[in-house]
Amino acid sequence: MTSTEHEAIAALTRLLEHEITAIRQGDLEQVPALFARKAELSQAVEAAGPAIEAALLADPDDTALRARIAALHDLIETDRALLESIMQATGTIITEIARIRDRHGLRGLYGENGQPRPVQPLAVERLDRSV
Repeated sequence: MTSTEHEAIAALTRLLEHEITAIRQGDLEQVPALFARKAELSQAVEAAGPAIEAALLADPDDTALRARIAALHDLIETDRALLESIMQATGTIITEIARIRDRHGLRGLYGENGQPRPVQPLAVERLDRSV
């Protein structure tokens, strides 16, 4: 296995550790910023799969490489679970907001006297200037 494959594994490991830490700290702006680099490194590690497999077959006792691959696998699973949780939470929030909007506002279709409101593309904000 070449140094390129080792570097790809190390870089992906560092990136996943960074992303997991950011997610756990609530710094979710990091997730989209890291996406392109994570995809690039994932492809590099996947492309290195045959070389990694050949290295493991050539030296079945290479515990260091096995440990690095196992650690990377664990990080990938942790990252996947955290991202899935974020997606589920986001879906739940969207559903709850829609439910509250439907329940309390009838989607803004009717005014205070029960008459249909005119359709307005954007809400008009009015400022009280009577101070």
